Amino acid sequence: MKSDLHILALDTAFGEISACMHTADGGFLTAATPEQGKTRSTSIVPLLAELLEQAGLTWKQLDLLALGAGPGAFTGLRIAAATLAGINSGLNLPMLHLSSLAITARQCDSSEAIWVLEDARAGEVFVGCYQNGLPRCEDRCLTWHEVLEMQPGSFICHNEPPVALAGWSEQPLTISRSQALLTTTLAELDILDSIALLPRYPAPVYLQRSQAEKNLHG
Repeated sequence: MKSDLHILALDTAFGEISACMHTADGGFLTAATPEQGKTRSTSIVPLLAELLEQAGLTWKQLDLLALGAGPGAFTGLRIAAATLAGINSGLNLPMLHLSSLAITARQCDSSEAIWVLEDARAGEVFVGCYQNGLPRCEDRCLTWHEVLEMQPGSFICHNEPPVALAGWSEQPLTISRSQALLTTTLAELDILDSIALLPRYPAPVYLQRSQAEKNLHG
């Protein structure tokens, strides 16, 4: 069974460093930095190493790495990807890529369809829609103006939207991000045929066009 694996997962898409460790016997540990918006590359490896130590494992005993691949804050995604790339350079483990919006969706304890609206700055927003952890549309990057033209519904987010969302109903994030990271990892594993075909190198999902692309295309 895919759940009979030693798995280390990391997400830093929205500031907080969240991590979890799932062991082959079904046990799990979670950890997170207390501060928001202060992702530090020097904080990640010690946090992951502490999880391994608590689980009584070494790096070489891991079977799989998982990454909250985005979309999200550019710096957070880049730091997490670079950190796992460095760790995996000597391990060559399969790497499971997770939608950071899917992780956010699992922070909301609701069986109803929920929109994830995460401010992407510069008038843009990362948008996803999930129900019971399953995507109802592809994650995408829209402008807030485009969101205001959508049919209002229930939504969740980490940061206050920069526009008034008339008719929309904000729902609370009641589950820790590290716990949601674990749940999302195991759910994605359940639908995989094999971890052998997973990539060995992280590929962040930025969704936003770069500033150079915006300048080129207007």
